Amino acid sequence: MRLISEPEVLGRLLWPDVLAALEAAFRRPSAFQTPERVAMTSPQGGTFLTMPCLGPDGAFGVKQVSVLADNPARGLPTVQAHYTLFAPDGSPRLTCGATQLTRVRTAAVSAIAASHLAAESSTRLLVVGTGALAPWMAEAHLQVRPYQRIQVWGRDPAKSAATAAELTGRLAGRPVHIEATSDLETAARSADVITVATTATVPIIRGEWLTPDQHLDLVGAFSPEMAEADPDAVLRSDVVVDDRDAAATEAGDLIQAATEGWSFDHIRGDLSELVNGTIARGARPTLFKSVGLAFEDLVVASLLD
Repeated sequence: MRLISEPEVLGRLLWPDVLAALEAAFRRPSAFQTPERVAMTSPQGGTFLTMPCLGPDGAFGVKQVSVLADNPARGLPTVQAHYTLFAPDGSPRLTCGATQLTRVRTAAVSAIAASHLAAESSTRLLVVGTGALAPWMAEAHLQVRPYQRIQVWGRDPAKSAATAAELTGRLAGRPVHIEATSDLETAARSADVITVATTATVPIIRGEWLTPDQHLDLVGAFSPEMAEADPDAVLRSDVVVDDRDAAATEAGDLIQAATEGWSFDHIRGDLSELVNGTIARGARPTLFKSVGLAFEDLVVASLLD
């Protein structure tokens, strides 16, 4: 069994390959056996997850994840993960740090949804959140739309500036203007696409800010107690999810909206239906809510083999 380091993971994962592999998997998600993931609450108030999956070719993988919101104060990432992949013959093939793998696949799934839901004329992207995932969200979205302006907002202006500076360095040579902003409402109202990747428990994005041609991408809020957008944003939008069953138990934004008059029956479709062309953009704002699925990890980990 090979041990692959985090830097090696990034060296092997190219955006075109990741996007193509994941979109192909979402065309037939039923080909994967994905039992419900196991979640446990840590004494520190965070969450530990175990996510197994069996692929259609017989490959088996499992990801173990920790999500500890206080970790940045300790100098550690909020999300850390490890992955083990088994071959169809049952032999262990590789094991690797999956923190970067998780960031890449999470961002890629959002980009796939945006490639179908965001207006083709989109030029302005707002990144909400300044955690380690934020630069990956911007990079992934740039794979599917030619953004000319990216704004970054976070509660801490210094972190917003640092994230914008990191993005400027990573995207050097690209024709895009990147800046931090302290005015979330103005930035949200003027953005074509808003991507939110936080550990918020109080909604950040308000429905009254949204316009019919906007696309809202929600990545955090993977438990009922968390929310990045208020119920009004959900009520005003055509909602697409990565998976209906997972969203019903894990998508805090939607679960909280369901207490305010919205219904899970109002979901316009899931990502599989979107990539298969059975649903399309309507005349309202679009909202894509992902909670993360184990087959996404298996698909991307298989690219390392």
